[in-house]
Amino acid sequence: MFNVAIVALPYCHASGVHGVMDFFSVANYCSNQSGAQSAPLFDCQIVTVDDKPVRGYSGAVITPTIQRRDFQADLIVMGSSVEAAVGADRLDQTLAPAIPLHGWLRDAVAKGTVVASVCTGSFVLAEAGLLDDQVATTHWRAASLFRSRYPHIRMDADQLLVDNGQIICAGGASAFVDLCVHLVERFASPAVALACSKMLVLDGRRIEQTPYMALYSQKAHQDDAIRKAQTWLEEHYADSVTINEVAAVAGLGARTFKRRFKEATGETPIGYLQHLRVEGAKHLLESSREQTARIIWSVGYEDASSFRRLFKRIAGCTMEQYRKRFSYVSPSAA
Repeated sequence: MFNVAIVALPYCHASGVHGVMDFFSVANYCSNQSGAQSAPLFDCQIVTVDDKPVRGYSGAVITPTIQRRDFQADLIVMGSSVEAAVGADRLDQTLAPAIPLHGWLRDAVAKGTVVASVCTGSFVLAEAGLLDDQVATTHWRAASLFRSRYPHIRMDADQLLVDNGQIICAGGASAFVDLCVHLVERFASPAVALACSKMLVLDGRRIEQTPYMALYSQKAHQDDAIRKAQTWLEEHYADSVTINEVAAVAGLGARTFKRRFKEATGETPIGYLQHLRVEGAKHLLESSREQTARIIWSVGYEDASSFRRLFKRIAGCTMEQYRKRFSYVSPSAA
């Protein structure tokens, strides 16, 4: 039997805690039905920092099922720790409740326990020093904040799941499902994981969270000139735009503008403009049945092949695949 501790922190996503609990219960059922396991394969328990109930982000109360220090876990799953959109000025405050867990997590890893995070739970692992020399992922909207706080840790926000061996990170909040499939496959067997997927009516495992990303405009910096340029670009991205023109809007020379834009946003002006155009195309793919060629022209590109390559690189799929997955307009409305 494998002991699984699911850590619930204040303001975490309750579904990411109870959902993991439910998934491993289904794994026990599927393993038993296959005849491969007579006793439960997983003993799954919810733990909290102080062994007291916590209130999740939705207001739902999450009650621990066992005292944390009394449970020797083979696997620890760290739920979300902060809002994906929390600002840098509030990060210390939101991470503070998890500080008592740092030593416990380090001791567990030293004893061979596998530790996995869901969503922004990766921040707790980073604070505990468990992601040094590892590759991490987190919710795509928190990736920039993660990079600025932990520049020494390699962040690959495109990936929905990163398995470093003993340390595993999963991306956005619902990625706990993909993490559970992976863990059951690893701790039990691919057959049990597949049986769980069928029982829970899950599609094949997702690999990237890139298609779900939206441009999260980084305006929490202190550079008013760059913020002015960002706003202007967001209003004129479909026009023929030059760097000199945007620099003039910011009241800066071109070289100074490019340097300060990168420092403030983490992106080059051209990269920012490209992301804006892809976001514009995404919106039209979601909300209309307009021909893809017309969509490409409407966001400021004349070279359709070039934009298609750009779209696939940024969105992680083709324009047609994106429309099929995310469109909310009936084909009959075209």
